[in-house]
Amino acid sequence: MVEMKTKKITLMGVLIALSFVGSLIKIPSPIGTIGFDSAAGFFSALYLGYIPGSIVITLGYIIIAASASFPLGPFTIVVAAEMMGIAMAFRFFYKINFILGIIIATFLNGIAAPLVVLPMGGWGLYIGLVPSLTIASFANVFISSLVYGVVRKSSPLTVEKST
Repeated sequence: MVEMKTKKITLMGVLIALSFVGSLIKIPSPIGTIGFDSAAGFFSALYLGYIPGSIVITLGYIIIAASASFPLGPFTIVVAAEMMGIAMAFRFFYKINFILGIIIATFLNGIAAPLVVLPMGGWGLYIGLVPSLTIASFANVFISSLVYGVVRKSSPLTVEKST
């Protein structure tokens, strides 16, 4: 039992670090912080469960935002909370149907979540942000789904539970 908790916490730490590495692969956007940072968080939501996955994606996002000098300022906390909710929704709908999970997570992360920029940048920033963020969202969710499919079938370490 303790060994499994240690493995899960260690894996969470590795996935948070991978979030930072993924953030170095950039997709052009008006904000400049869009990359492959959330793939590890989405993967962890599928592989480790709701709570560990939401912790990984939230801490991963906050670390990436900190490394970019918090470009959204206080909205960073709102976006981190959105990422947590999106990861949970992704896992929920993925378990029903993986294509549905990918579509809903892409929509939530690429189109719905950026509405948070309206108070500080208006519709211009939102419209400028949505295309690159939607593409990045799809790429992150799709990659995490592929990796999860491979790892689930081949991993000797089973850490997923219904959490």
